[in-house]
Amino acid sequence: MVDVGSYRVQVLTQAAGSQDAVLSPARAEDMPNNWTCNWRNFWGNTDFDQGKIIKLESDGQVWGLIRYILYPYPESPETLEIENLEANPINTSIQVKRLVEPIGKWLIWYATQVSLRYCSGGESDTPIFLASLDSAVDYYRDIIEMEYVGATNLAPGEDGYVFKFSRENAATFCRRQEEQWGVPTHLNP
Repeated sequence: MVDVGSYRVQVLTQAAGSQDAVLSPARAEDMPNNWTCNWRNFWGNTDFDQGKIIKLESDGQVWGLIRYILYPYPESPETLEIENLEANPINTSIQVKRLVEPIGKWLIWYATQVSLRYCSGGESDTPIFLASLDSAVDYYRDIIEMEYVGATNLAPGEDGYVFKFSRENAATFCRRQEEQWGVPTHLNP
């Protein structure tokens, strides 16, 4: 299993205030054409035996997507790597208040739940890794409070920065998220 089902979570919308959203495994038809990441290509290249794409949806609209993979084996994974995370671009304008929040925190909460349930963390007790672009370093370091590991190459000529959660830090992040936004309701056993 590479997901933990579907959850109802609370978000804050500009239009209606507090309301329900759903975190659930995405489908091919959920993949957008016009976001920064090429989600349709990611869908086609995802090995769903080892990874998953999860969506945050509210009022029938996808507001965020996360793609993760479990390493090294689907039967007994040691770590989960967050490969892609993106909020709907109409929600990320710095000139207007966000239409829906939080998006990234709930998506990371979901991936963290998968990791805490299915990953051993190996000898380092680090069940979650992600590589970030320079533009998102502050978000992962200061908002999500992941531990900075070091620099990496994401692609030729594209620098990246690696972050991690220990098992203890992952659990702390989940508790903080639930204290601030409420405990998610599991929708399917």
